[in-house]
Amino acid sequence: MNNAMIEFRHVSKSFSRKGHPILALQDINLSIERGDIFGIIGYSGAGKSTLLRLINRLETPGEGEVLLNGEPLQACSGQRLQAIKKDIGMIFQNFNLLNSKTVFHNIAIPLILQGRDKAFIQARVAELLAFVDLSDKIQSYPNELSGGQKQRIALARALCVSPKFLIADEPTSALDVSVQLRMLQLIKELKREMGLTILFISHDMGVIYDICDEVAVMKDGKIEETGEKKAFFENPKTEY
Repeated sequence: MNNAMIEFRHVSKSFSRKGHPILALQDINLSIERGDIFGIIGYSGAGKSTLLRLINRLETPGEGEVLLNGEPLQACSGQRLQAIKKDIGMIFQNFNLLNSKTVFHNIAIPLILQGRDKAFIQARVAELLAFVDLSDKIQSYPNELSGGQKQRIALARALCVSPKFLIADEPTSALDVSVQLRMLQLIKELKREMGLTILFISHDMGVIYDICDEVAVMKDGKIEETGEKKAFFENPKTEY
């Protein structure tokens, strides 16, 4: 049985810039196993962001295919695509909270858009605030929170529709080291207690080593090397 949550099969992607083709991804082959925290590391411009945009269907591959639970994403449209997207949660480096809305409404927005009833929404938001240990901030506004608190609220929002797969795009890079630790603990709990599959993007080798099961290094749109975390760091196969 195939245990992959996400698969990239011979994926390439090009863009045109000022009339010149830019090859952003070149023959990417990756398999992210169910329940793993999979880390991708690479310098700016390596292709990490393009890779993410293929998963949430903001872009489609020029060649090859991306599969979620064995289903090719580019073959999905309409209601099926929307249903698949509900299985994918995302958190970002810059939080992406709405400053004009309270913490409650920031977390509740996806559920409100789904038309869920008020009692369900209130219970779910309370549950998630307890998980991220910020129950006392329910009526606060983002500008009243620290950076670490904002990121924990963003995590709660990403979890509100119970996704099966979480994309964490540089979620700790804007945080102080002491605050990073709490965020990393929460992400480890998501794997341990909820069995969530997580794709973790970072340029910080220490964070990747701390949290990930498998690691891939990207360079110039290609996968330079991939492998199990311990072997990857202790016995790299490439000079890069």
